[in-house]
Amino acid sequence: MSACKSPVMTTSSEDEDEFLFAMEMNALIGIPMVLKAAVELGILEMLAEDGPSSSAPLLSPAEITSRLSTKNPEAPIALDRMMRLLGSYSILSCILAQGPDGDTRRLYGLGPRSKYFVTARGASTFAAPLLLLLTDSHGGRLVCAILEGGRPFKLANDDKFNEIFNNAMQGPTDVYMNKIVELYHGFDDAKTVVDEGGGVGASLRIIVSKYPHIHGINFDLPHVVREAPSIPDIEHVKGDMLKWIIHGGDDEFCAKVLKNCKEAMPEKGKVVIVDAVLPEYFDTDKDRMEKELEVMACAAGFDASKLVCRAYNMWVVELQIFVMQHTSSCKET
Repeated sequence: MSACKSPVMTTSSEDEDEFLFAMEMNALIGIPMVLKAAVELGILEMLAEDGPSSSAPLLSPAEITSRLSTKNPEAPIALDRMMRLLGSYSILSCILAQGPDGDTRRLYGLGPRSKYFVTARGASTFAAPLLLLLTDSHGGRLVCAILEGGRPFKLANDDKFNEIFNNAMQGPTDVYMNKIVELYHGFDDAKTVVDEGGGVGASLRIIVSKYPHIHGINFDLPHVVREAPSIPDIEHVKGDMLKWIIHGGDDEFCAKVLKNCKEAMPEKGKVVIVDAVLPEYFDTDKDRMEKELEVMACAAGFDASKLVCRAYNMWVVELQIFVMQHTSSCKET
C-alpha cells in the first residue's frame, strides 16, 4: 500500500503578515473587553487589597468568585480564562501552585502594568475611568456621526454617560498636570488662569496649589460645573466648552474657539494648549502636526505658536500676540 503525502499549502510572507494583522485587529478587541470586566467586577482592587506587591500571587479564580455576587457554577472557569489573558499582558501576575486536593491551580496577583488601573497602588487610577469611557456602548454611535453628522454623543441628555465621561476626563489630569507644573514655567508671572473645559477644576487645583498668587477660573458645561467642588481661589463658571476640544474639534471650530480666547485675553496674555503633536512624517496617530497648529493659531489671529515642553505624550503649546506685529511668524495672505 503506497503512502500518500498530504499536499502542503504555502503562502507568501506578505500574505501571512496581512492575514495575521487582520486576525490581530479582530483579537485586540478582546483585551479591553476583558480588562473592562475585571475593572467593573472589582477584581484588580480585590487583588490590590490582598497583596503588598505587584509580583505576589494571591488568589485563585475560585477564591475571587466566592467574593462576587454570583451563583454561576462556571464563573471560576470563565474568570480563569480572563485572568490568563490579562496575565499575558503583565496586567496580572500568575504562578502555578498545588491545591489542597493535590490539583494544580493558578494563583493571580497584580502585575507590573496594573499601576494606573487600581487606586490601592498609590497612583492616579486614570486608566480605569478612561477605559470605561472608550469601551462604552456610545462608541457605536460613531457610524451615525459619520453618516449623519454631528457629535457621536450628547452629554447633557445622558446622566449615566455624563458620569463616565467626566470621570474619564478628570482621571488623567493629575498625571499630566503634576508633570507640567514641574516642567513648565509659563505660569510664574500669571495673575489669572482660565481653564477652558476644565471639568471640575482638577487642573486648576494643581496649578493654584503651586502658584497660590493665581486666581483660577474654571469654565465648562453647566452640568459639569454643577458637580465641581468648592476649591479655594478657583471660580467655577458655566458655559459651552468641553475638555480636549482642540484635540477633538475640526480646524474651523478650533480656530473659532481660539479667536474667542484671543478677544478675551488681556494685553500680554497668552493661550496655553496641552495636546499631542504629531511628527512631520506620516504616523499612525490622529492628532495635529506642529505646522497645522501654527496655521490654526494664525487663523485665530495669533502671531505665533511655540512648543515649550512635553509631559509624557502631551506637549505644552503657547499661542501669543506680539506688540510689534512685524515679529509675527504668520505669513501675509
